[in-house]
Amino acid sequence: MLTVAYVVLAFMQDQGSSGPVTAGVLTLAALFVIEFSARFYDAPSRGAYFKRHWLDIITCIPVAGSLRALRLVRLLAFIRLGAVVRAFGVGAAASERLIGGSTLWVLGPILLTVWIAASYGYYELEGGLNPRIQTFGDALYFSFVTASTVGYGDVTPVTGAGKVLTGLLIFVGIGLLGFASAQLTSRLMPQKNELAELRATMDRHHEVLLQVATRVDAMATRLEDGTEAQIQSSSAVLR
Repeated sequence: MLTVAYVVLAFMQDQGSSGPVTAGVLTLAALFVIEFSARFYDAPSRGAYFKRHWLDIITCIPVAGSLRALRLVRLLAFIRLGAVVRAFGVGAAASERLIGGSTLWVLGPILLTVWIAASYGYYELEGGLNPRIQTFGDALYFSFVTASTVGYGDVTPVTGAGKVLTGLLIFVGIGLLGFASAQLTSRLMPQKNELAELRATMDRHHEVLLQVATRVDAMATRLEDGTEAQIQSSSAVLR
């Protein structure tokens, strides 16, 4: 949650907001640095801890200035956020109390994180330079059609960094959206085990119906035999 707040405030700062926004960015950055320093000092192996968590200290740096490329350092915060989201999703998917499986709790949040992160990158790189990207909504649209490889052609990157980001997004988007499409298709289409269970259920119902029909025939035969016996006994009495 603090990472999300940090990215949002940093985005507002890049758009010209100051005062409380800048104070919030610096405060959160200081909190992240203190946390990293405390965990680094307390780690049994500081070298190993730094290798596993170097991304945390980089995302703590409140990069600012006129260089747009430096602002993309904040995109690394989305990688950190994506790792947290994945860990939460795996735990939620393994829980017996929550329904939906890995498709809902892991793939869904990761797709949303990648979409917002790519939109943030496009807005920082192309905003003000690309006439087709004037608002964050334009960046959301561009990242969506790029990740889905729709390619209408109405929006194209104009900066070198934007073109690099486009290539990375297509590479990631094809894999994620392809996997999501496969999962959706597998849920909609009947599986072999599902068809086998349905056939077995129908066979069991057919056997039950046959047993019921056999018993009904047997009862009808007994009734007929009993009726004939009564008729014969009655005739004998009358005679």
